[in-house]
Amino acid sequence: MKLSMVLVSLLGLSAAACAGRPAAPARIAGTTAIQTSDATPAAGRSTTLATAISGEETRDEAKADEPAPIPSSCEAEGTLKDAKLCMPDRAYAKKLCGGVYPEVALGLFGKGTPFTRVYLAGDVEAWNASGGRTHRMKLAFDEEVLVLAKNSAAAMGGIVMTGAQNSYDVLRWDGTCVSIMDGELTTKRPPTPKPAELAFSRLEEPTRHALLEAPKVKARHAALGKACVISATATSADKKACDKADKAFAQAIVESVRNGAALPSPSRRP
Repeated sequence: MKLSMVLVSLLGLSAAACAGRPAAPARIAGTTAIQTSDATPAAGRSTTLATAISGEETRDEAKADEPAPIPSSCEAEGTLKDAKLCMPDRAYAKKLCGGVYPEVALGLFGKGTPFTRVYLAGDVEAWNASGGRTHRMKLAFDEEVLVLAKNSAAAMGGIVMTGAQNSYDVLRWDGTCVSIMDGELTTKRPPTPKPAELAFSRLEEPTRHALLEAPKVKARHAALGKACVISATATSADKKACDKADKAFAQAIVESVRNGAALPSPSRRP
């Protein structure tokens, strides 16, 4: 009798212990349906970090794609006929000569820029040897150009002939680049340096508006409009008057830029 009561007591304690034990985790298709308490936050942190890194890379790529500002200081030097040259960075010069940037040309020719201006010693046919436009262009005697890069004859590779000349990549007022030989240039400024022909209508609208702020440019623009109303009955004298007004307008633009016209930063830059 006493033995039976002991057994019953032991059985009761065992049942109570089993009842207090935590239930086994439920299983779905053989996988425990319980996750650690920090699993979700860990995933969230990973996603946030990946997004941040991706955002930084996108900003870096966008910054790398931004066009460079117009240079304002000498980054390369050299000599031309014993005159010291001040030129922009060679990598920038190569990019500039890979296209046509008339607004950038106006900025580089502007008042106060340190870059070396040189002049054509005669009428010349030249081409761009730096990867830009490849067709030949005619440059007139006394045309003003800006030196972008010097190409030494000794550094061009191959056999260097006796008397071989250096060449120079130069920028014209219209934004095109050409390569000119040493003997075709002079550092002596002529009485009236000539610019390359400017296509005013092709300039960016903000640049056109800024140029017309100058009274002389505005007056010459109005005179051009009156002189170039060409009709079917126009005479050769009418055409000459239009051509003269066009050149006077272009010269007024050049003078305004040389005198320090305030121009906006061009949106299209190398």
